Amino acid sequence: MKYYRAFVFVVLSFILLVVSPSVAAQDSLEITLNEAFAHYPFAVNFQLFASHEIDVESVTLIYGVNGRTCQQGSVRQPIDVPESTTIFAFWDWFLAESGSLPPGVTVWWEWEIVDVEGNMFTIDRQELIVEDENHDWQSANAGDVTVHWYVGNSNFGESLLQEATDSLARLENELGLPAIEPISLWFYPTAADVQNVIFGVPEWTGGVAFPEYNATVLGVAPNELDWASRIVPHELTHLVEGMLTFNCRGVRLPTWLSEGLARYAEGEADPAAVAQIELALQNGRLPTLRSLSDGFSAFKDSASEAYTQSGQVVKYLIETYGTKQMLDLLLTIQSGHAIDDALTVVYGLDTNGVDAEWRTAVGYAPTPTSEADALSLQATPTQIATVALGGVPVLNTPTPLPSETPLPTQTPTATDTPPATDTAVAQEIAELTTPEPPEPPAAETAAVEPEASQPSWIWWGGGTAVVLLVAAALFFRQRRKRDS
Repeated sequence: MKYYRAFVFVVLSFILLVVSPSVAAQDSLEITLNEAFAHYPFAVNFQLFASHEIDVESVTLIYGVNGRTCQQGSVRQPIDVPESTTIFAFWDWFLAESGSLPPGVTVWWEWEIVDVEGNMFTIDRQELIVEDENHDWQSANAGDVTVHWYVGNSNFGESLLQEATDSLARLENELGLPAIEPISLWFYPTAADVQNVIFGVPEWTGGVAFPEYNATVLGVAPNELDWASRIVPHELTHLVEGMLTFNCRGVRLPTWLSEGLARYAEGEADPAAVAQIELALQNGRLPTLRSLSDGFSAFKDSASEAYTQSGQVVKYLIETYGTKQMLDLLLTIQSGHAIDDALTVVYGLDTNGVDAEWRTAVGYAPTPTSEADALSLQATPTQIATVALGGVPVLNTPTPLPSETPLPTQTPTATDTPPATDTAVAQEIAELTTPEPPEPPAAETAAVEPEASQPSWIWWGGGTAVVLLVAAALFFRQRRKRDS
C-alpha cells in the first residue's frame, strides 16, 4: 500500500507541474488602452497598451472602412515592437498618402498579437466615426438625406436640404435615377476649404463626390445658393450613379456618361458653352465620344468642352429615348455589361453609333473631319475629376473614384495630377499625431485568451512527465517483486 501511495503522489506532482503553468498562461494578456483618434484631415492614429506574462513576438494592426465593397477590404499593418512583456503599439494612417476620406466615414480596427511561444491573441474589433472636429457642425435631415454645414444659420442649412431633396426628386423623375441608399452632404464655405481637406484635387475643384461612401464634400457659402443649385445636383448624380451601377465585375461608367449625366442634372447648359460645341462640330474638330470614355483632357479648354459635349449627348439620349431607357442602361452596366454591349442592348447602338446619331441629329457630319483633331485623339487622355484612393479604404472594389466639380467661374487648369506629398509636412503631421508612450492607465483592464493551442514547452513537459511516470511505475513494480 505504501508503494501505491507513493506512486499516486508522483502522478499528482507531475500533473500539477505540467497543468498549472498552462492554466495561468491562458489568461495573461491585459488590455489597458485600445483607441483610435482622427486628426482630420491628416491622419487616423491607432494605439494599444497591454501587458503579457510572456514576451510578445509580433503585433499586427488590421483596419478598414465601411465603404461599399465586393468583399471585406482590410489592411494588415505589422507594428515594430520589442520583445517584452509590455506592449505599446501605435500606427499613423496618413490620408495624404492613401487617399482622403469624407467626414462621417466609419473606420474599424482590431489587433493580432503573437507571443514568443506561439500563442495568438485577437483583440475585439472597435469602430471610430471620422469627424472634422475643427468646426462646430450643424445638421438637418429629411428622410434619407442629411446635410452638414458650419458657416451660416439654420435657414441656410434648410435651403441646402431643400436643394438636395429637390435634386434627388428631379434625378428620379427627369432622369429616371432613384436614390436607393441614404446620402450625406458636407458643406464647407469655400472651394479652398474643400481643397484643404481633400488632398490632391485640382485647384478648380468646388466639390468632390465619394460614391462608395454615399457622401459628398462641397464648397458653398451662405450667399451662393445659385451655385448650390448647380453643384448639389451634379454631385448627387455621381452618388446615385454609384448606387445604381455598383458591381463586382470591374465594369464602370465611361467618363462621358458619368459627367454627362451630372451636367444634365444641373439644368440648362450655358449657351456660350453650347455655342463652342457647335463651332467645333462645324469645324469637324470635336473629339469622338469614344475618346472621352477614360478621362478628359488635362488642358482647360478641352476639358471644359468635354463636359459640355457629354452633357449634350446625354440630353439627346434622354429626350429622344426617354428616362426609362437611361435607367435600363445603368442597370445593364450594373449587371456586368461593358458600355458598348449595354448601349447596344438598350439603344441598339454602340458608342460610335450614339456619337454619330447625335452629331447627325444636330446637323453635322457623323464623325470628326479635321486632320488635326484626328491626331490629337491619339494622345492619352488624363483622368479628370478623379483622385486615386489607394488600397487602404476601398480595397477590392470597382466603385467609381471620387468625382470633382469645377468652380462656377473657372475651367480646369492644365493638370489635375495629385501633387507629391511634402516630406516636411508629413514629418510635422507625424510629430503632431504620434504620441509619447503613455504611462499604463488606471483604467479597467480586460483579459484576452489566446486562440492558439498550448505552447510547445507544455508538450515537452507533458512528454517528460509521461516518461518519468513510466519509469516510476517500473521502479515500484520491481521493488514490489523484490520485497515479495
